Amino acid sequence: MTISQNATTDRDLGDAFDLLGSYRRRLVLARVSGAEEAVPVGWLARELAAAEGDKPRAAVTATERDRNKIRLHHADIPPLAAAGLIRYDPRRRVVASGDLPLEGEEWLEMPVVEALEAWNGR
Repeated sequence: MTISQNATTDRDLGDAFDLLGSYRRRLVLARVSGAEEAVPVGWLARELAAAEGDKPRAAVTATERDRNKIRLHHADIPPLAAAGLIRYDPRRRVVASGDLPLEGEEWLEMPVVEALEAWNGR
């Protein structure tokens, strides 16, 4: 899927909504885009578990973190990487931001529709 500054097809827009319609994936984008450098998947998994459980990072169990690592690796990271929103190095197990139109918490505060419109320059 490609989202660019050029005209977006209905399929691209539908794919983008599928991709960004997930709060969890927007949370991944928020954490990765807000980081100075590539972040370890384990750190990202702990961040997600804390946010989704509405608790401090220190309260996240190893089981919760590991469950999130698996879900990130198999369900969340691949489509975000395929879209070019993040870069994933599976050997080093780190994630970095790709070509992102928003940074940090903007992914959580701005509705998906507005984010897509801002990215596509409408």
